Amino acid sequence: MTNPILRKEVLTSLRTRKALGMQVVYLAVLIALVFVNWPDRGLQSIGGNQAQQLLTVLGVGQLLLIAMFAPAFTSTTLTYEKERNTFESLFTTPLRPWELTFGKMAGSLTFLLVLVLMGAPVLASLLLLGGVTGTQILAVLGILVITCLYLGAIGLLVSAVMHRSYRSIIVTYAILLVVCILAPMPAWPISGNMIQRAGPAGSKLIHVIASLSPLQAMLSLVVPDGEFTSGAAGMPAFWQLYLILASLMFVAVTAYLFFKLHRPVAPPRPRERLKVVERGQISARSFFFLFDPAKRKPMIRWWQNPVAIKEFRTRPMLQIQWLLRMASICLMVSIALMGVVTVVVSTRVAEGISLVSKMVAVVAVLQVVLIVLIGPAMSAGSICADRETSVWDLMRASRLRSWTIVVGKLQASIVPLILLVAAMTPALLILTYFAGGLWPYIIRSLGVIGVTTVFVVVLGMFFSSLCSRTSAATAWTYGVVVVLSIVTMIVLLGGSILNASLVRAVFLPNPVAAVLDAAGVPSFQQYNLFVSHIRLMAVVACVLFAITVVRVWHLCRSK
Repeated sequence: MTNPILRKEVLTSLRTRKALGMQVVYLAVLIALVFVNWPDRGLQSIGGNQAQQLLTVLGVGQLLLIAMFAPAFTSTTLTYEKERNTFESLFTTPLRPWELTFGKMAGSLTFLLVLVLMGAPVLASLLLLGGVTGTQILAVLGILVITCLYLGAIGLLVSAVMHRSYRSIIVTYAILLVVCILAPMPAWPISGNMIQRAGPAGSKLIHVIASLSPLQAMLSLVVPDGEFTSGAAGMPAFWQLYLILASLMFVAVTAYLFFKLHRPVAPPRPRERLKVVERGQISARSFFFLFDPAKRKPMIRWWQNPVAIKEFRTRPMLQIQWLLRMASICLMVSIALMGVVTVVVSTRVAEGISLVSKMVAVVAVLQVVLIVLIGPAMSAGSICADRETSVWDLMRASRLRSWTIVVGKLQASIVPLILLVAAMTPALLILTYFAGGLWPYIIRSLGVIGVTTVFVVVLGMFFSSLCSRTSAATAWTYGVVVVLSIVTMIVLLGGSILNASLVRAVFLPNPVAAVLDAAGVPSFQQYNLFVSHIRLMAVVACVLFAITVVRVWHLCRSK
């Protein structure tokens, strides 16, 4: 702790309410997992199967919790310095570049390592049951420690590149979703065992890509013979290759940070000047673009919400050209998915028809994942972003009511998500050409997608009204959404330990589980989640919206 940067980072992070809240949530989730999965009267099967399943649940649960908390502490390490204009001050200190690099990395990773140490006694309690060895527990702790360094390195890398904390958090969560969930999917049964059918070279490449995922590494360690951990022939286990790749990633990020903190700070590039085109005139851009961003906008109509119009005209991601680009990308993805279905149906009819029914669930889950990824980015900074500047004081000085402000923010946040869902909807409608009986499942899936869109937007606005910084509101919104959508999926690893009623209660607020039930997946239809999920999330969204209106009313009148 002689390094002043390390001391400052550690003390600053551990003394915040956010750190205390995350520690409480971390321990509460682990205690709940042990309490729910612990065998009745401390008795278990002779083979120790229940203890092994409990080790799997705790190992995967701790890993997902660490992945959820990592961006909040690592992806804002350098962006906070840039936002507070203290990044240049680091170069005027007598500290050397390697001391700055070590202080920033060790300070941001300390909290994640503290979480792992807090969960060690929970893992050690499994020794009371028998069926697991101390070597297995130490191996799980080793994977968790390596995961802290690995995911922390990703957050630090994004923080070194980005200039805004909330953008850094968004990009980090997107990268973690790709690394943890999408990278190992070709090795899972959901892909039809693609890793076994890709040929020798292709299967080895898929094996290496899947080894980038800490989730795949943990599963291969605790369930080496499971259906999710079958790798390519002749390749080492996923967790063994993961240790090598994670170590190389950590070394590469360390070298980049040393290079970043060794170079002098470059001045920001000046923004390009825009030439405003009056309405009625025709510019050169009008011949190539349907909408000209440089054209002067018309006056706000009496029936329009002025706050919503202000958001659409000032926020970069709400500009019409960016909205059209996002919708075009989603439309191209849906067309590509339909191309795959068409090829399969035309070549192998029997397999194609079964794939068509599965594609409803795939497209619906993809839409929910897009909402989970993009929704918090659109709504988490809707209110606190104005509070960070002088815009909020101007809005308070106007005659706008709190209801008008919240409704305008809601419109500006939900329209981009509606465009994304509409761009992906043709993929669902085309499926009815191959199987006309899919209409009920498609309508049910769109119902879950719609209520998920409203809930994510209202949740982001709720935290935006409570938090004073956009980065904090974004982190809390992503944290809640990730817990509901991904972390609750770990109950599937419980196997026969958990009863159906408990699994249904955990899955009830999960939009991914609800959309899988709505799409007709048999393993999720047994829980009957569709109607109850829509009712629950609609009620929660209404309550959060009412609290947000009251909170905005209070902010408009407070000094």
